[in-house]
Amino acid sequence: MRHLFVLVAGVLSGILWWAVSWLLGGGAYGIWGTHRTTGLIAGIATGVITAAASTLAYRRLSVKSLYWFSPLSVYGAVAIYGLVIFLLRSLIADFATNEIPWAVGLQGILGMWWGITVLLPIGLGVQALAYLNHRLLRGVLMAGR
Repeated sequence: MRHLFVLVAGVLSGILWWAVSWLLGGGAYGIWGTHRTTGLIAGIATGVITAAASTLAYRRLSVKSLYWFSPLSVYGAVAIYGLVIFLLRSLIADFATNEIPWAVGLQGILGMWWGITVLLPIGLGVQALAYLNHRLLRGVLMAGR
């Protein structure tokens, strides 16, 4: 039952984070390529991977540890999200003829990292949302122990 909950929580978190990416310009800056669903699929995959990894970490970490774990997980999730988008776009050959695929993938990751690091209102909002996401997921998972 716990594995099913982690899967569902990961899917829901992934959809939420895809929506955040959309609101912050994920589609406008071309990160997803020509298909909006690329970002959605990548968001869901990232949510599931992050929820599974976080579940393992919650067993070893205290609640206070979320203050440092949460920001690290954001940067890790951005890397996973960008990598999954790159892989999906590569599978469907969703690059312009003048684009270097690996450079486009790397640029997307670096651009998102830059946005959550340098743009203070975006960074604070994303970090606060990530912390709340971890608190909620950890609280529910640890209550069922």
